Amino acid sequence: MADPREKQGFEDFAVETREMLESMELNLVRIGRGERDPELLNSLFRSAHTIKGTSGMYDFGAIAEFVHSLENVLDGVRGGRIELTDTLIAAVLRCKDHLLDRMRSYENGRYESDDLLAEGQEAVALLLEAAGEEAPKQQKKQEAVAGERASELWKIHLRCKPNLLANGLDPYPFLRFLTEKGKIEELAVDDSLLPVLTDLDPQSAYLSFDIVYRSTLNHKQIVDAFEFAAHDVELTVEPLIAIGHASGEAVREQKTAKSAPAAKAAAADQKAAKAKTKRSMRVDADKLDLVVDRVGEAVVIASAIHQMALNLKDEYLEELSHRMSRLLTEIRTNSLKLRMVPVETVFARFSRVVYEMGLQLGKPVQLVLHGGETELDKNLIDHLADPLTHMVRNAIDHGIESSPEERERAGKPREATITLSASHRAGEIIIEVSDDGHGINPDAVLRRAVERGLYNEGDPIREDQIYRFIFEPGFSTAKEVTELSGRGVGLDVVRKNVESLRGRIEVESERGKGTMFRIILPLTLANIDGFLLRVGNNQYAIPLDMVNECMEFRAEDFVVGEQNFIRVRGKVIPFINMNELFGEPEEKGSRRNLVIVHAGSLQAGLVVDDLLGRMHSVIKPLGELFEETKGLSGFAVMGDGSVAMILDTGTLLAEVRRLNDRMVEENIERELADVYVD
Repeated sequence: MADPREKQGFEDFAVETREMLESMELNLVRIGRGERDPELLNSLFRSAHTIKGTSGMYDFGAIAEFVHSLENVLDGVRGGRIELTDTLIAAVLRCKDHLLDRMRSYENGRYESDDLLAEGQEAVALLLEAAGEEAPKQQKKQEAVAGERASELWKIHLRCKPNLLANGLDPYPFLRFLTEKGKIEELAVDDSLLPVLTDLDPQSAYLSFDIVYRSTLNHKQIVDAFEFAAHDVELTVEPLIAIGHASGEAVREQKTAKSAPAAKAAAADQKAAKAKTKRSMRVDADKLDLVVDRVGEAVVIASAIHQMALNLKDEYLEELSHRMSRLLTEIRTNSLKLRMVPVETVFARFSRVVYEMGLQLGKPVQLVLHGGETELDKNLIDHLADPLTHMVRNAIDHGIESSPEERERAGKPREATITLSASHRAGEIIIEVSDDGHGINPDAVLRRAVERGLYNEGDPIREDQIYRFIFEPGFSTAKEVTELSGRGVGLDVVRKNVESLRGRIEVESERGKGTMFRIILPLTLANIDGFLLRVGNNQYAIPLDMVNECMEFRAEDFVVGEQNFIRVRGKVIPFINMNELFGEPEEKGSRRNLVIVHAGSLQAGLVVDDLLGRMHSVIKPLGELFEETKGLSGFAVMGDGSVAMILDTGTLLAEVRRLNDRMVEENIERELADVYVD
């Protein structure tokens, strides 16, 4: 069979269908949590009705037939004939999942397989069973009545509103749909609102249609057929006359009856709508990525040209290169904004996860969202779903108390709360997953760490170090393996995914109060505004937002004690010699420099050979040979063709803390040994 993707308008159909399915899921979860707003039921029905209508327009008959059963049940629910129970909600959610599977099949270039069709039949059977016998009987009765009724004529006036085309719709599928349910006897096109060619907007609709239509459908059925386009068309349906009427005469009368004032008013509506309509279009993400990458490359080249102009001391060339750099920087800023999407697009999907897991575990849980409007790079959004899913499931299964009664005994509400929040901070995106459960038991974590050989009992350790153990592969404190947990798979995946995005994860927990997991990510994966350093013979870059200050480094003025600590402006912080870390040669007798950097709550000093100033470049990923190297997140090609390695500041500062912790432990062991010898 032909590739479904070759159908004209398929991409719009796929996107709109996914949006409708997401809307259905959110509304079902709200209803499952006890909300009974009639508008939620109406919205559910409209979503199903829209999917059925657009499926028919694009010749996806199998989907339209499947959704027809779903639409009938939802119509029964909103009409009060069918009770919306938890079982029925679960059945509707299964139908939604099945529709999503079918869409994935289409998007992969395949029509439905026999297995997929069989799954659809099973989903419909469970749906009708959950709805009871009333739904199918009612439908059969309606079909029987419609079949017995003689054909009737209807006068239909269809006026396209200006934003019809801009919203991805087209009058032709409307008319084709009518022919599938009856016969168009007469069709007259009113083009009186068409402007002159110079004023014509190709994204605006100007036509109206007067139709004489013969069908067994009743008035409501005809009107409902256009419900999904109710905001984009103006529709009137009136009974005309029984079989045999001279329909052409009626259409002509209808067309000539349009008064001049009415035509002028309609034209004014067209003009006003054209002024108000926000123009938009969908663009393939890969094309957008390519644009951002190429613009970044152009910025680097412009920087090289500007440097060349400075070397040549050509004022005219300097001015041109400066203007070009400024223009490209503006283009880069705006192109990056094209890839920024609200984080609520990934947050919203967890309403269902929380709802279903709460039912499964017998734990009443509500989901609270904050900062959903915070924008994040689309590539980061795509990679966040899996880590957040693991963390939300972990919070419900491990973080929340085992029963509402246990929460009451602890003085808490019976219903637990999972909170997802997002915010910007100093060039980073902060995403937090928190619960109000019993918190992490550090003693239980330590016992398990001892069993796993990750920790020697009695060694000094801080609480934040204890929390690092839960991210180890296979680490779990669960006493038994269940369908949801106990295998130690989850948080290690979270850490790997977050680190692959040049991010880091922090944990805060308080016994009896709850736990918070904090993911800290860069705003974008594509570009870097950085500060360039020289260490030995190589250049390194640090994200500019993480640099606090720079100064000349003299060991006698800064170093405190025997460990790697320095005093800066009255505050003692750890530091690391970058030459020693990367095995770079250290220039004796030359000036050394200190760069104070931060990452989240961590702060440290980096001792380097030279400060080279601000830079901007496109981030390139490390090859397989270097991808496991700690402290590096990528590289950048500079304007002169040289390469600068990009420092992973978060990992680097964590390494600084680890080295200092180890040094303190060795000193304590040495002092204890001296005491024992004495």
